[in-house]
Amino acid sequence: MPDVAKEIMKIIADKKGRDYGSLNLSDPLDELGLDSLAVVELIFVIEEKFDVEIPINANSEIKAKTVADVIQTVEGLIAAKAGLA
Repeated sequence: MPDVAKEIMKIIADKKGRDYGSLNLSDPLDELGLDSLAVVELIFVIEEKFDVEIPINANSEIKAKTVADVIQTVEGLIAAKAGLA
């Protein structure tokens, strides 16, 4: 299994044109300047990268989440898909 946290942080950093090391797990996505369209695009990239499907209700709430929340959600979806949850 890939290092989910590192990959998601790289995806977010790339989306914002920031250095990967400048992100913190506690950073709220909305404070990183991700508008609604950017959040949807971010979700699509994450879904494709990890071959998971983030539930629709999570899409509407994801803006208020932190980087760590996104990582935890994706890790849970990967584990569930693998039958580990």
